[in-house]
Amino acid sequence: MPPPAPEQDAFRDWANLPELPLAEVLRGLLPCLRSLYAFAATCRPWRLLLRASAASLVRPRVPPLQLLCPVLRLAPFSPLVARQFIPYRLPVPAEGSTFLSASRGYLILLSRGSSNSLHVVDALAGTERRAFQLPSPHFPYHYAALSPSHLLLFHSKHAFFSLPFPDYPSPNNSRPEWIKHTLPRAASFVTTVLEFSGRVLGLTDRAQILEFHLDSAPLNQTVRMLPTTGLPDATTFDRLHFRPHLVAAGNRLLLVLFMLQPKLGYMSPMHKVNKIGVYVLDFAQMMWEEVDNIGPYTLFVDCAGRSAAACVDVGNCGVEENRVYVAVPNCRTWRKAIPPGWEVSLNGEGGALFRPPLPSPISVYPPLFF
Repeated sequence: MPPPAPEQDAFRDWANLPELPLAEVLRGLLPCLRSLYAFAATCRPWRLLLRASAASLVRPRVPPLQLLCPVLRLAPFSPLVARQFIPYRLPVPAEGSTFLSASRGYLILLSRGSSNSLHVVDALAGTERRAFQLPSPHFPYHYAALSPSHLLLFHSKHAFFSLPFPDYPSPNNSRPEWIKHTLPRAASFVTTVLEFSGRVLGLTDRAQILEFHLDSAPLNQTVRMLPTTGLPDATTFDRLHFRPHLVAAGNRLLLVLFMLQPKLGYMSPMHKVNKIGVYVLDFAQMMWEEVDNIGPYTLFVDCAGRSAAACVDVGNCGVEENRVYVAVPNCRTWRKAIPPGWEVSLNGEGGALFRPPLPSPISVYPPLFF
């Protein structure tokens, strides 16, 4: 006799697999971008799981893509991530704009002239998410970033503007309302904003740490400086070309400093970078400690894009652990992996000024991960 037909509930409902085995399936697909997008396209529950686990599972296990300029192609670090270059094209309104930052999966571009606007562009697809009129067309904006709830635009070391994002424009108010905030008097120019353990932190070019409270704090208390100890004097590391970089590596907050070789005399040439120092912050004592081992992590420091990322599970990504990869201006590839604390010379690969809109290769993450 033929076997009985299976009952309807005997068929596996793949859309409602428990999270634990489904997360293991997702882990096995990393770091291939094509497989990740196929996973997301399977069904809505799988897509929601991917987004929910992006910060803890996906993002730390995929090295950044590099946006090559001026040809505008996304280049993977390894064929394990993507087998070939990904074509890229900026939206027409953003063409000719000045690059400000790559933040949370988006490029933030500044357009001067008749438009005087800020463009938030999808970092992978090159499509415009939104465009905003500048608070003032005359301010010299030097950096912009996305926090989990706001778009931040910095124009000096004394003040910045914020705008709720992506809530604007709302049905009742099509024009965004920028809010001006003051920075602590002792702060220098902000170069990095990132989220770490539920906190929005900033870094200045003097390696000062700031904390942002944009949702509920009074306007005069939106930003406060976190006093720290343990860092070398600001004159001993590069603040202009390579800059300090803040990066979250799991449950540790790391700081990368490009240490300068001391000048031998009054007539000696300009300072040169001769060491990459990596520091970890002890939040209990608010003290930085230099380390020569960052464990299973690899750091990618993009000087042109003013960003840094930490990658773990390096065996599947084609990189070495406990290393620092650096992308310097006018260099189309990542520099050779350098262990933290080793002496190295980086000044021979550029460091000069370049013209906008995108001065040199910039590292970005696909927006799927945010």
